[in-house]
Amino acid sequence: MRWGKVATGLFWPSSDGALEIGCGIMASRRGRGCAPEATQALVAYAPTSPDVRTVYADVELSNPASIRVLEKAGPHRWSEDATTARFRTMAPDLSQR
Repeated sequence: MRWGKVATGLFWPSSDGALEIGCGIMASRRGRGCAPEATQALVAYAPTSPDVRTVYADVELSNPASIRVLEKAGPHRWSEDATTARFRTMAPDLSQR
């Protein structure tokens, strides 16, 4: 994978089954597809924990690059207000774990 200079994170522990994700990337590495790839991997990994049902991120609308990263990585925009877009993905049916 080509994730050099990308910082991603899951903010443990989950709160009521919801886990926040965050991502940052060095300016010199932007636009190369690293952030969506790394974010997608974490979005796929997080629900493997039995206490995680939802992965989410809140992004300021003034940050279109982060919005594009999340759109490419898989979470769906489910809510928005005047300043913030909210993205989330839900774990598959928990009975299948």
